[in-house]
Amino acid sequence: MRRRLTIAIVGMSVATLLLTGVGTIALASIGSRADDEQDLREQVEAFSELFGELTFAPAGDDTAGILRRLQRVAESISVDGVGLLVVPRNTELGPVGELPAGVELEDLDLDALRAGETISERDGDLIWAARGVTNRQGVPALLLLAEEPDSIVLPAFPWFLLAGGATILIGGLLSVRLSGALTKPVIATEAVTSRLAQGELDARVDIDQVGATGEVAALVASVNTMAESLERSKTLERHFLLSISHDLRTPLTSIKGYAEALSDGAVDDPARVGAVLEGEANRLDRLVGDLLLLARLESTDFPLNRRVIDLGPATSTATTGLERDATERGVALITRVPDDAAWASIDPDRYTQIVANLVANALRFARSEVVVTLWYAEGRHHLAVGDDGPGIADDDLPHVFERLYVAKHSPAVKESGSGLGLAIVRDLTERMGGSVTARRSTLGGAELVVSFPPAQQPER
Repeated sequence: MRRRLTIAIVGMSVATLLLTGVGTIALASIGSRADDEQDLREQVEAFSELFGELTFAPAGDDTAGILRRLQRVAESISVDGVGLLVVPRNTELGPVGELPAGVELEDLDLDALRAGETISERDGDLIWAARGVTNRQGVPALLLLAEEPDSIVLPAFPWFLLAGGATILIGGLLSVRLSGALTKPVIATEAVTSRLAQGELDARVDIDQVGATGEVAALVASVNTMAESLERSKTLERHFLLSISHDLRTPLTSIKGYAEALSDGAVDDPARVGAVLEGEANRLDRLVGDLLLLARLESTDFPLNRRVIDLGPATSTATTGLERDATERGVALITRVPDDAAWASIDPDRYTQIVANLVANALRFARSEVVVTLWYAEGRHHLAVGDDGPGIADDDLPHVFERLYVAKHSPAVKESGSGLGLAIVRDLTERMGGSVTARRSTLGGAELVVSFPPAQQPER
């Protein structure tokens, strides 16, 4: 990949250089020829003005003498690339002088020249300009300048090669560096993803070491985030299996022990043993029920019997059923609901389950008090359950509703549970269009809050 990228960058540099260089030279050559032609036109006009100031004063009718004088004038003016034709008054005499090599009299527009116009032409490598003029003695003449302009290609070609070679060299060095900067993080990321696929979930890409920037750095960060999520999920799954295994083993061990005692006839009070077995069986039933509920919440066809209810009475009814449990634990359960109706479109049974799970969780940690508060603020109804227990560490607050999550700093509890209640609260709440959050309680412990959007009061 790195070699292909380097070749592509160098190839683009060479192609760009050639196109730019050839185009620049071609345009410069065209512009140079146009400038040379314009210079010749200006020069021939200046020479014609000078010729107009000259006088020819031949003595008598000596035709040969006139011819010699005109020839000397023509020869004295004619230089390399400059031609002068003088036409004497005696029409029997032909034009005197010579035109530059490459220009013939037939090439000239004599009518335009007699009218005093300046004409010019580019013929191959030759550029010429001509103008007709009459001196003070009335002698007509034709002045023509011609030149072969120097080619700008040959002098510029060595410099073009030098600049092109330097450009290609610099482009090659930059392409090697750039391709390395681009491919190094990609190669490192590929190696890490291969390790992740092999089960090494602790593999990470060191962004600083590979020198990733911009979108490549974002890609590397996404891979690292994915790896962290996979590792965290694996850790949570392991903790979950350990927790569930422990929660299943404890009642099963108790049931097995009492069953063996009953079989051996070593039980003096069968009624008490039956009550213990029933309690452990209920505990297993709750655990299995929570697992099944979480599994059902994963499906898209989980049934909800939603309707618009007043959350105030529903909250009070749900907490009333838990007052006996709170009293047995020595915890005061306080419920505060507003006088105004709090209408929301939810499943009443699932809402009762949410309140029960939140209160049950608070009772496990509370020392003496649990407060349930319902209020309306910022366009939503909020239900908060706070306790005066040890609270939740700041690092754990964002994760307490995640299923399988095990806190880094777990506070002591009065008894264990399935550990799935808060995950059920989150899933049920979100299914009904609400949201959950955790924060510190003013009582000193933790406060868990669920929020629901309001609904219109139903018509009676």
